[in-house]
Amino acid sequence: MQLALPPLPTLPLAQLADITRRRLLGLGAALALPGCAWHSSLKDAPPVTLPGTRQLDLRAPGMPGPGAPERVHRIMVAVPPAPPPPQGYPVLYLLDGNLLFTPTAQLMRNRFARGPSVPTQGAVVVGLGYADSQVLDLAARSYDYTPPAPGPATDARGRAEGGADHFLDFIDQQVRPLVEGSLPIDTARQTFFGHSYGGLCVLHALLTRPGRFGRYVAASPSIWWRDGLVLQALPGFLAHAASQAKDAPALRLLVTQGEREARPVAPSTQASRPAPSPPASDPARDAIRRQRQNAPGIPALMEGLRGAPDLELRYASFPGADHGSAMLPAAQQALAMAIKD
Repeated sequence: MQLALPPLPTLPLAQLADITRRRLLGLGAALALPGCAWHSSLKDAPPVTLPGTRQLDLRAPGMPGPGAPERVHRIMVAVPPAPPPPQGYPVLYLLDGNLLFTPTAQLMRNRFARGPSVPTQGAVVVGLGYADSQVLDLAARSYDYTPPAPGPATDARGRAEGGADHFLDFIDQQVRPLVEGSLPIDTARQTFFGHSYGGLCVLHALLTRPGRFGRYVAASPSIWWRDGLVLQALPGFLAHAASQAKDAPALRLLVTQGEREARPVAPSTQASRPAPSPPASDPARDAIRRQRQNAPGIPALMEGLRGAPDLELRYASFPGADHGSAMLPAAQQALAMAIKD
């Protein structure tokens, strides 16, 4: 015997679409529920990785002091997702690699987002960092990024200083041969970038070892350090520049800072706001503040380099940015400078 099924009701198309939408929304909500079998636990999910990147740890001598252990530098490398040009990839070397490598490497990859139909260029991005979990290893960068100097070998917090020459030797003797031996590199287009103390290290490299890189970007450089000690290398740099052959390739230097770094912060005009309580005294920070106020800065550097032979000198200020927020725009400018012919 056949069963007679009642006819299915015929629904208007708009009502049917509304039911379908409700069911889809309900399904989406069910998929998001943590108890559902098809929902994976986030704690078991794999970590995010950046395509086209590698890292390698290299050992280096420890900082000064009895029993100082060896240090481990982490070298992070991002390769463009495209074949190298005939002369090889340009390279951008970044100080503070633990902090800056990931965003800068992604900015480089973003240039290829439109696919092969839109020709573009990239650069190998090399982050120079440290093999620990800190975003900024303050003790390591205080030593690696500051030039040798007379007087105390430590800062006001007891951190060792003055190791920039050792660090630059490490880059020249270990890092660059590693990169150039592993990838097709255009040795004429190599850029060195640093921010703050890193910018100080970039200037020290330019003024005392000109030509090791072709392009330099000093972002918010700590020229004030040790009362402007880095500027004492200007006469030697100018003499070296004057002695170069007429057809020697010009060096390029870009100096950047945030707009708010270049001018004092205006006092608040909101009279109704209660005055903040004074912060606790920090002698180390107070000493740095006094140096910044009294030592020469970017204007003295730009004036000292103006007219230097075979040096393309540029300055950029980022509107509304302070010392910290000027870092990423400067890295973006450094990437563009590295890629530019």
